[in-house]
Amino acid sequence: MRGAKNIVYANKGMLFEQEVIMANQTYQNRRIALIQKISTPWKVIRQGNRIVSAFPEGKSTLDFRGTVAGGTSVSFDCKESEDEKGLPLKHVELHQVDYIRQALEVGEVSFLLCLMKLVNKRYLIPGRIVLHYWDTWQKNKRKRGFNTILVADMREVKSKDGIVLDYLQGLTEVREVAKTLNHHRC
Repeated sequence: MRGAKNIVYANKGMLFEQEVIMANQTYQNRRIALIQKISTPWKVIRQGNRIVSAFPEGKSTLDFRGTVAGGTSVSFDCKESEDEKGLPLKHVELHQVDYIRQALEVGEVSFLLCLMKLVNKRYLIPGRIVLHYWDTWQKNKRKRGFNTILVADMREVKSKDGIVLDYLQGLTEVREVAKTLNHHRC
């Protein structure tokens, strides 16, 4: 039964990620954005023909990267939470926070998308909010109450205009670029 548990864990978040991939395909078809999932290279250990182990070769950037029409670069990762208060920071890895910090420094729009499973709602967490909570958590590591990004600081993302998960509408920076592009297309 141990193998079944690993398969379930490996597929955790796949449905949410599929929603994001479908949204990305719609964005691409409508020439709104070109955003793709970045594959993480895996090291496979074999004994003869049998795979005995597999693990990521290195820390990746965030899972999704791309460009919105007009040239705005975006990067983000998908997370899931079963905590009704928000996203526990234990689900965010240090290399992801480091990437978000570096991306924001060079003007890239970087964020997390979060599925709140208990209420079946999706949220966008701007990179600056992620960094604020992470830095506060690091300064207060042994104190209670600093380990979760609160729902109140997230922006709810919904389906809109035939886009299954219109997360780009949740980004002020991207929205302004889209308005400018639409104005010029008319």
